[in-house]
Amino acid sequence: MDSKTLIQAYMRAKNLTQLKEVAEKLGFSNSYITELHQGRREFTDESAILIAKEIGLDPLEVIISLQAVRAKTPETKAAWYDALKKYCANTGAALAVSCVMMGSASIGGLVTAHIHFLC
Repeated sequence: MDSKTLIQAYMRAKNLTQLKEVAEKLGFSNSYITELHQGRREFTDESAILIAKEIGLDPLEVIISLQAVRAKTPETKAAWYDALKKYCANTGAALAVSCVMMGSASIGGLVTAHIHFLC
């Protein structure tokens, strides 16, 4: 899950339709939320955890996903995706997560867009 996906999940959970509403509710500037939504920045782990808790997502899953998105090398991305797969293994979704990770390795930040729904 990248920051854009986290913002979209927040908007759905809070019934918001505009990014400026997200910025206001979370106490961030409009420009910061826009940069996150455009993929130019990522939430800090601290912010991601607070948002995840507020909307009922697994905070650990969210920050592992963000680390995978931030990773600079394919090896590092693969290591974070492996960690996420192992974390999700107890839910019975490990095979699905693995397929998403391996099949999407070339698309970077988009890989974790729907991981929450698999775990």
